[in-house]
Amino acid sequence: MLIMRGMDREITRRDFLNGALAGSGALLLTSASPLQLLARAASASPPESRSADDWTGYGGVGDYANSNGNTLGVLEAGHQIRDGLFETLPASVIDTGEVYDCVIVGGGISGLAGALIFQRLAGNSKTCLVIDNHPIFGGEAKRNEFLVDGHRLIGHQGSALFWPPYPHSFIARFYDSIGLTAPRLKYQKWAGPAPEIPLTRTPYLGSAPYGLYFGAKFGQPQGVWVTDAWGEKSGIKKLEGAPISAKAREELLRYQSDSTPPQKPQYRGDAISRRLDTITLEDYMMERYRISRETVRTFAPDEGGGFGLGPDALSGYTAYAFDELGPIPDDGTEMFPDGNSGIARLIVKTLIPESIAGSPSLEDICRKR
Repeated sequence: MLIMRGMDREITRRDFLNGALAGSGALLLTSASPLQLLARAASASPPESRSADDWTGYGGVGDYANSNGNTLGVLEAGHQIRDGLFETLPASVIDTGEVYDCVIVGGGISGLAGALIFQRLAGNSKTCLVIDNHPIFGGEAKRNEFLVDGHRLIGHQGSALFWPPYPHSFIARFYDSIGLTAPRLKYQKWAGPAPEIPLTRTPYLGSAPYGLYFGAKFGQPQGVWVTDAWGEKSGIKKLEGAPISAKAREELLRYQSDSTPPQKPQYRGDAISRRLDTITLEDYMMERYRISRETVRTFAPDEGGGFGLGPDALSGYTAYAFDELGPIPDDGTEMFPDGNSGIARLIVKTLIPESIAGSPSLEDICRKR
């Protein structure tokens, strides 16, 4: 239980959060909140469709079929907490008689790292139990596995990228202690007879070739693919063939190709960052790239989406907030084939050497079961 100091007395974290929720709810008396709308949608769907609901999305095979991160079950559990279902222990609880020196709830990277640090500080004479409500550990840093034509494909779910740390920093020492002794990874070289295709090191768009798909809403029942849309390879296309207006084409090209150095915040709380925090990210995009609100909302609704909201709701400071989170080396990001599940697997292999077959090499960590 976390005790938080009130104005004149101590309050529990639960009371604090309940009070905050009550205050938020008062602002929503005239309309349904997003959670209420989601709850209605969930309750309206027939029970047999819950396992394939739009909220949960697709899972992998085997244990990964039920190891999605943000599932409908998470949403419903939140509603059960709200409704007081966990205020008392259920009658089905059985005392196993097990006693541990430390119990960690949640097998994500934080929980696993906590267990490893406990093991190192407390020694082998102390016991630690990590519990999780999924068959697969990793939390937001989970991988997923699919079988396609007999081949096992691996991809990440949530947490994906990491940065090579500064030498001698805490995170550098931690990486080294779990076997990530060379955080700048080695990548497979192009070896085929055909001309090399430029590929990124992550699934995010970058230098790799990609196309834009315009669906039926743009007046083409079957949809239209536009490859090399920006003319980066040919220098010609410039959205040629895209079923959009001349104005939208002009604005998108300006948005994509703008190279004018922006006035970036120099530090948190400076005049530039304070001004950006008074406007939305949408307004900032309109101002910087001279594009219309309609273009932003039609073609860039997920700008800043890693923060969970759209540019119409996010602060303009969001454009630079990620860069301001801390010192990041300039030599780019790294990514295991399974995202930061690779980090979680390294921690588990360090905790329990026999948990993953093979050696503690990065190849075995990623490929072995």
